[in-house]
Amino acid sequence: MRIGKKIRDRARLIVRYVESLVGVDEVHFERWDRALDRLVSMRFVRASRSVSLNRTIPLDEKVAFFKKLLSGSGEPLPENMGSFLELLIREDLWDLLPCMREEFRSDFFRRTGQEEVFIVSSEPFPQPEKSRLVQTLSGSLGGRKVQDHWTVDPRLIGGLVIRVGTHVWDGSLKGRLNQMRQELLE
Repeated sequence: MRIGKKIRDRARLIVRYVESLVGVDEVHFERWDRALDRLVSMRFVRASRSVSLNRTIPLDEKVAFFKKLLSGSGEPLPENMGSFLELLIREDLWDLLPCMREEFRSDFFRRTGQEEVFIVSSEPFPQPEKSRLVQTLSGSLGGRKVQDHWTVDPRLIGGLVIRVGTHVWDGSLKGRLNQMRQELLE
């Protein structure tokens, strides 16, 4: 689906609205981020899309339906979620939700002076080593606070892959073997 500039601008306004509600409060940020993540995963569920697009269902019933779906996980809903859902449904911005969430996340980390770092290791890291690596990364990033996200991928064989924004540092054995293979092929 092709999305026009007018719709993208509305989506940005909605993101700014959510940012004004959150400010720099990490608890509110986490609550909104989890809710947006659940909405992103709902956008391809046929039942939820049909409710959203059905013109015979009043808007307030649609909002109640999605609030009930979101609160089914037991987590409290962010404040003003009803207003957000109204805009989302009325403007049919489901396809822009992933972009809206990404913009919301990156703006929050920028505003709070934090850096989001994704670390993939070949095996689980002990907590003291994680803390040392995060501290080292923080120093490398000019003392910014690091929001670290760890995952384990045994296919790396050994080492780490670290992604900060668009920068990737591949210190894995798999990455080094691939690099050696490329060099030998050349």
